[in-house]
Amino acid sequence: MNFWPIVVALGVAYILQMGLAIIQMKSFTVTYGELRRKGKVAIGIKKGAFSSGAIVMHCVDDAGDILDSRRISGVTVFSKFRVLPGFEGKNIRSTSADDCRRQPKSVRKATETARENYITIMAGGTVAEPESPLGQLTTQIKSVFKKRKE
Repeated sequence: MNFWPIVVALGVAYILQMGLAIIQMKSFTVTYGELRRKGKVAIGIKKGAFSSGAIVMHCVDDAGDILDSRRISGVTVFSKFRVLPGFEGKNIRSTSADDCRRQPKSVRKATETARENYITIMAGGTVAEPESPLGQLTTQIKSVFKKRKE
């Protein structure tokens, strides 16, 4: 059995995936920089394990009015940031998932998270790191076992 070709193929796949992830991180950095030059940036994230994830960035002025919005959603590293229409001129405190009901569910959830993060930061709080999909699964399993013990 040829063991080494499999190891080499996995290594090449890993390096390729890392390269594509770096390209996507650069896209995030460039987009964030563009928005940051215009004003404050509220970021909302919806992580997906087996479904598409999303990142939403709203550029807001000092009054909380949205100047520009961008979103990225998808399952692969080939996703790119795109303009998220319909938010310009609205106050971020009054936004909701209904404002982007034609967008995927992950984008709607990330929009709500961006609003919540903005409100929390402006009130002087800190934003908790969202739990990873594996962490969510672990929490659910623990709660099931806890219920069985009771």
